[in-house]
Amino acid sequence: MIEGLWKSLSGEEVDVVEKIKEFNQEKYNVHVGSDSCLNSGEKFRLITTICFREPGKGVIVFWRAKKPTCPDTLYKRLQLEVLDSIDVASKVQELCGRDLTIHVDINPDEKFESNKFYDEMVGMVKGCGFKCITKPDAFASAIADMYTR
Repeated sequence: MIEGLWKSLSGEEVDVVEKIKEFNQEKYNVHVGSDSCLNSGEKFRLITTICFREPGKGVIVFWRAKKPTCPDTLYKRLQLEVLDSIDVASKVQELCGRDLTIHVDINPDEKFESNKFYDEMVGMVKGCGFKCITKPDAFASAIADMYTR
């Protein structure tokens, strides 16, 4: 159902569907986020996370890496991240049967280039029925960033 090879924060391979069922408890808020990076000498990497956060206690994270064709513009790269998050979030929501939040790696500050796409990317998430969090509070995409390198 949710494609790809998923891992825990420690790098251990997991059955993400079983983990979603295991941590689908009211004490956890569910968050999904993505980030991407083009590393020198490597292919483009797109990382998506599923995070189960217990307020005041911490977060349980599962992540996967994909190597799609590198988008040729910032707009297409951000769009790819958002669409992947929406796809994963939709599947997680099907399994959980409850609301969740998508974190978008986009800056609300106008001095950053990504800001010009802010309204559109946030609108895509909200238009699909999800709550949306952006920088600097988008921890699910910040965790994804750790695995882009």
